[in-house]
Amino acid sequence: MRVEGRVLEGGGSRAPVPGAVVMIVAAPATVRPGRRAHEPLDPDAVTWMRRAETDREGRFEVAEVPAGMIRVVVVSGGFERLEQWAEAPSSGTIELYLRPDQTGAYRTEVTVERGGVAEPDHSLDAQQARHYAGSGDDPVLAALNLPGVARSPGGLGLLSLRGGNPTETGVYLDGHPIPRAFHVVPIASVVSPPMTDRVELSPGNYGPGYGSFSGGLIEIFSRPGRADAVHGQAHIDLFDLGATLEAPVGPGSMNFGFRRSHVDAVLLGVESVVGPTGILLPTYWDYLGRVDLPVRRNHHLSLRAIGAGDRLRGRGPGPSPGESPNLFDYAASFHRFDLDYRVDDGDWRVLVSPSIRLDSARLEQDFLIRRDATVLSGRVEAESDLRENLTLQLGSDLVYERWRRRERLVEEVGGDILDADQLASDEQFDGQQLRLGLWLATTIRHREWSIVPSLRGNLFSYAGRQLFRLDPRIEVHGQVRPKLEYFAKLGMFSIPVVAASGDASANLITQNGSFLGGVADVPFYLLAYFDPGIEGEIRDGSAAATYAIQAATGVEAKLPWELEARGTLFWREVIPTTVDIVFSSSTIERRTSRSRSMGVELLLRRALGRKLDGWIGYTLLWARVQPDEEPWLPAVFDQRHNLVVLLSAALPRNFRFGLRFRVVSGNPLDTVLGGEATNSSFGWYYQPIRGERGTTYQPVFHQLDLRVDKRWPLRRVAVTAYLDVQNVYDRRYPEVSIYTADWSQRSSLVGLPIYPSFGVQIDY
Repeated sequence: MRVEGRVLEGGGSRAPVPGAVVMIVAAPATVRPGRRAHEPLDPDAVTWMRRAETDREGRFEVAEVPAGMIRVVVVSGGFERLEQWAEAPSSGTIELYLRPDQTGAYRTEVTVERGGVAEPDHSLDAQQARHYAGSGDDPVLAALNLPGVARSPGGLGLLSLRGGNPTETGVYLDGHPIPRAFHVVPIASVVSPPMTDRVELSPGNYGPGYGSFSGGLIEIFSRPGRADAVHGQAHIDLFDLGATLEAPVGPGSMNFGFRRSHVDAVLLGVESVVGPTGILLPTYWDYLGRVDLPVRRNHHLSLRAIGAGDRLRGRGPGPSPGESPNLFDYAASFHRFDLDYRVDDGDWRVLVSPSIRLDSARLEQDFLIRRDATVLSGRVEAESDLRENLTLQLGSDLVYERWRRRERLVEEVGGDILDADQLASDEQFDGQQLRLGLWLATTIRHREWSIVPSLRGNLFSYAGRQLFRLDPRIEVHGQVRPKLEYFAKLGMFSIPVVAASGDASANLITQNGSFLGGVADVPFYLLAYFDPGIEGEIRDGSAAATYAIQAATGVEAKLPWELEARGTLFWREVIPTTVDIVFSSSTIERRTSRSRSMGVELLLRRALGRKLDGWIGYTLLWARVQPDEEPWLPAVFDQRHNLVVLLSAALPRNFRFGLRFRVVSGNPLDTVLGGEATNSSFGWYYQPIRGERGTTYQPVFHQLDLRVDKRWPLRRVAVTAYLDVQNVYDRRYPEVSIYTADWSQRSSLVGLPIYPSFGVQIDY
C-alpha cells in the first residue's frame, strides 16, 4: 500500500518543513487514525519500518506499507517529535503538523542581505521584540529600551536620542518620513505590530541617505505578506483590537492589517467603579496594506497604503468657577501612499520610490486651530559593486510640504468658536517648504578593514529662503581580532533653523491648568512636543541653517553563550547660528542655542538565543545647552544614568517569561519658588516664579515590569495569551506636581500607577 503526506509547521504558520524524517511502523488495530500517540514508540516492539524524507514542499511518499493501522513518526530539527496514528492505504494526503521545540517560543529565520552603506547601530527583529516586557506587544516601544534613548516621561512616545530634543529625531517608515512614531497616547506605535518587520535605530551618526536631523534616526520597516498560503492574525487586549490578512496574489503577495483602540471604553468602565478622574479620553486607529509583485526577472514592485489617526478629548460635568465650559478636543491623522520599484540585475541595484502623504490636525477649546498639509516625498538609490573591494552608492531624496492653517480665538472664556461675533481673531495662513538631498558614498575594503567616506548635499527652502549645505561623513570598521571589531564614525549633519509664528493667538495646552483642586505644574517637555506642527508656522524670511557635528567610536565583541557586547563613546555638538526674525516693520536677530552632549553607551545582548534573549543596556550622559552666549544649562533630557535590564526566557509547555527593570536619573526641573498675582482680560490669576533649570532634578526613576506568554499551537491555528504588567510594585513616579492656587506650596504629586495589559492573539 502507498501512504502520502505532507509535514507542515503547526500553530498557524503552516509553512512546509523540508528534510523531515518520516518513519512508519505497525500499530494496534484499536487506535483511531488522526489522533496523537501519547505513549512513545517502544523500539523493541517494532516488527517492520518504512522511512522517507520530506521534499522542499514538505511532501513525502512511502510505498509498500502493509495494510492496516500504522504509527507515523516525524523527526525534524527545531521541532518537537510527532507520533500520530494513521491508516494504510491513506484515503488522501495525510497532513502532519509539527510544533516548534519547547526550548524556543518562536522559530528564528536568518535572512542574509547585502550590507548597505552606514548600517544602523541597532536592529530589532519586530516579531521577536513583541515578547519583551513593558512594551505592550509593540516592537517600536521595545526599541525605546536601547542605549542612547532617554526614558520617555509619563510613558509618552518622545524619542530623545543622546540628550537631544524629540523634534531633532528623524522618524521614517519604509524610506519615507511620517509625522510621528507613536500615537498621541503612546500605548502603541502607528504601525500595527504584526505588520512590522524590523526596527532600526541610529541614536547619533546615520547614513548619507538621510539628512536634516541633528538627533538621530529611527526607521520602521513593514513586512511583506507570505506567498505560500493564506495567513492571518487577530488580537484583542485592554487597549485595542486588530486583525491582519496575508495571501498570495499571482506571483506575489499582499498583506493588510488594521487596528482600533477601545481605551476610552476601558477608562469609562474604570470611572464607573472609582468615580470621575478627569483624564482625557484617547482614541486611535491605524492601518497598513501592501502588495509585492515580481514584474519580471530581478524587477520587483511594491505598493503601500499607510494611515494612522488619534483623538484626545475632554469630558465631564459643568466647569469649575473661572474655567471654560468648552472641552478640550484634539484630533490628528495622516494617510500615505507609496510605490517602490527595485531592480537588481547583478551589476546595479536600483530603487525608485515616490510617495504622497496627507496630514490633518485640529485643536479646539476656546480656540480652533486646524492645519492641513500635503507632503510629497521621493527616494532614488543606486548601488554597484565596481570591484570586489569597492562599492559605490549614490542617490537623492526629496520632501516637499505645502500647508494651510486656520486660527480662531474667542474673545471671552467659554465663547462659541463658531460664532463670528464672539471671535477675537480669525486668521488664515499657508506656505510651503522643501528639503532636497543628493549623496555619494563609497565602501573601500582592504583585508579586515572597510572605510566608508560619503558626501551629502542639502538644499533647504524654508520661509522664502534657499539655503545649501554640504555634509561630509566617514565611517571606519576593522576586525582587530577574530571576534572583536573596532568602529569609528564622524560626520556633519545640516539642519534648518526656523522661527515660528505661533507665538500668540492661543495658548494651546495650558501648562498651569486646574487639576485635583489645585494647579497642575505640567513639565515643559510634556507640552512642547505634543504636536509641534500645529502650534505654529514659519515666519517669512525667518530661516537659517547650521550644523550638528557627531562623533562616535567603540568596539563590538562576540562572546561565549551567544552573547554580543558593544561599547560606544559619543560626542554631539550643535553649532549656533543667527536667525533674522522678520516682522512687518522690523527685523530682529536671534542667536540660536549651542547644545552639547557626550557620554558612554554599553550593551550586552543575546539576540538569537532559543531559551533566553534580551539585553542589558546602560547610558552615561552629559547634555548641556547654552542659550545665546549665556551660562550653560542642563538639557531638557539630561538623564545622567540610564540602566535597562530586559530579558525574555522560554519555559516548558510553551510558556514564556519576561522582565524589564529600569533605573534612570530624573530630568532637570525649573523649580517653583512662589507665585505672582497677574491681571488679564480673563481676571486675576497667579503665575509661578521659577528658578534656573537644573538647580534641582526629579528623583531617580525605577520600575519593574513583568510579562507571561502562553502559546497553544494547534493544527491550523495557534492561540497565544499574554499578561504584561507595568510598574509591578506600584511606585508612582511624580511626573506632574500639584500646587495651591497661589503657588505657595506643593500639595500633591501625580504619577502612573500599576497597570496591566491582558491580550489574546490567534494566528492562522
